[in-house]
Amino acid sequence: MSGEILSEDRKLALKDICEHCGLPESKVRAYIQEGVVEVRGDDIARWRFSEVSVVQIQKAHRLEQDLRLNPAGAALALELMSQIEDLKNQLKRLQRTPQ
Repeated sequence: MSGEILSEDRKLALKDICEHCGLPESKVRAYIQEGVVEVRGDDIARWRFSEVSVVQIQKAHRLEQDLRLNPAGAALALELMSQIEDLKNQLKRLQRTPQ
């Protein structure tokens, strides 16, 4: 998926996510359980993910490996990183706004 524009609309099955990320189903399910990605579908056979989920899972896995975090720690780190990015964007907007 390198260099591709990722889509929220294209839906991938659990098997696809595992293949793209190179992770076993148990690891992907742990990330789902911790809220790293949002899953659609009412049972595991019907679970569908956006392509963006691949990136989120890969980030979580890298954090887990690099920082020796568990899935919950990786999920928390991703959430904090997202909040920091949001705050940076808000600060940039405020700095551009004439007072």
